[in-house]
Amino acid sequence: MRNYVKSTVSALLAIVILISTCLPAVAVGQGNQPKKYSKEYNSGERDVVCTTLDGTSASSYYTGQYTYANLSSQTTAQLFNSLRKLMRDTHNRLSSYNDCKNMSDQTDCENEDGRVLLIYTSYSATMSQWNGWNREHVWPQSKGGGNTSGGGADLHHIRPSDAVVNSTRGNKSYGYANGGSAVKGSNPATGCLGGYSSSSYFEPLDNVKGDIARIVLYVYVRWGSDWGADSVTEVFQSVDVLLEWCALDPVDTWEMGRNEVVEAYQGNRNVFIDYPELAWLIFGKEIPSDMTTPSGIAASQGGGNTPGGDNTDNNEQGNTPGGDNTDNNEQGGNTPGGDNTDDNEQGGNTPGGDNTDNNEQGGNTPGGDNEQGGNNDQPTVCAHSNTKLQGVVEATCVNGGYTGDKYCLDCEKIVSEGQQTSPTGKHSYSEWKQSDDGLTYVCSCTSCGEQQTMTIEYLIASLDSDAEKILILLTFGITDLELLDSVS
Repeated sequence: MRNYVKSTVSALLAIVILISTCLPAVAVGQGNQPKKYSKEYNSGERDVVCTTLDGTSASSYYTGQYTYANLSSQTTAQLFNSLRKLMRDTHNRLSSYNDCKNMSDQTDCENEDGRVLLIYTSYSATMSQWNGWNREHVWPQSKGGGNTSGGGADLHHIRPSDAVVNSTRGNKSYGYANGGSAVKGSNPATGCLGGYSSSSYFEPLDNVKGDIARIVLYVYVRWGSDWGADSVTEVFQSVDVLLEWCALDPVDTWEMGRNEVVEAYQGNRNVFIDYPELAWLIFGKEIPSDMTTPSGIAASQGGGNTPGGDNTDNNEQGNTPGGDNTDNNEQGGNTPGGDNTDDNEQGGNTPGGDNTDNNEQGGNTPGGDNEQGGNNDQPTVCAHSNTKLQGVVEATCVNGGYTGDKYCLDCEKIVSEGQQTSPTGKHSYSEWKQSDDGLTYVCSCTSCGEQQTMTIEYLIASLDSDAEKILILLTFGITDLELLDSVS
């Protein structure tokens, strides 16, 4: 009986521990701020709201023309370019894709514990549990540079994730997955909720939404067209949703701790972690006054100010009155008085301006030249005869793929969505490289990093003729008499 009770209690404890590792932590207030952040291991704590820049390197990073006061006084175009220049010029060491795995116990640990906090499930894994977790491109490769270098290997961008949640998310855009299904982790994060997925969007849990928004902002501004990240709406439901999530899930000390560790390695910081306020300013929006930020500026300014000036070619989210808002794409929403030319998607322009080429939901009112403004003409039904596949992702040994969406080049709509594919389970190895001892050769899987080792003796034994064996030995510069004698 005693053994039965002990085994029952042990089983219950195991269940409690499993459940506790899956549950995202609830924000515990605004105390417990680290006095000094570590440069080597993440010393922050998940879901403890960050309320100060004290203890960080921010004061030495934002100097001269890059102080917040100077940045916030610029126009949207000037601010965007200044932030890109700051993060590009200070990015003095390009990380590799292997770094994104090998440094996970430093960048993504919590309270310097050397474990790996998985981004969607908040499960705390170990480095040895690799393959159960893998590297997530928050901005999918297929919608960005399509590679694992540059922006595809930036430590500010790539995050450890449960492999199944990563695969299920695929290359779906972030957004509200209304009516979607729950996405749960696998071994080691078995049963841990990682978000919700619908046919169109992947929605992470609330305590991760701000992290995602700030990563996307970083990739968009730091890399932009250099890595195919030309518009945040390539990966987000809308700019409004991105900003909403950024405010909903404020920066915690863990994000700030990660910012410190990554800066120590590659030189630059994610400016949207230090100053989330800048996200609103680059889109010409008023900063919410009820938002908690590390700098405290949002609250102190009582809503802040929106940039003015010439908002030419600033894509996504309409600019404020007074400037020439030319080519402001996506949710233009411009106010009267300017020449709102080529304001695509939800133009919604008011009377008085020349609203030329306002495509999709123009809804223009009287007074302007409403060419193609979505007025009374019946829309032409597209035959979808000119299509191509986009967003194809090849499956790897540990990551699933995506067959790609059928996209119409004429009406620019997705005609049919693709399907997720399972991991292949087959490794794709790089070329053999000779190790320092000269007698051992190593190759690595280009996807998961698993290594294979081969000795020169094994290589020699696999060959049939003595001539081949001697040729291999001489090719690799091996003249060891004992090895030569073994093939004679």
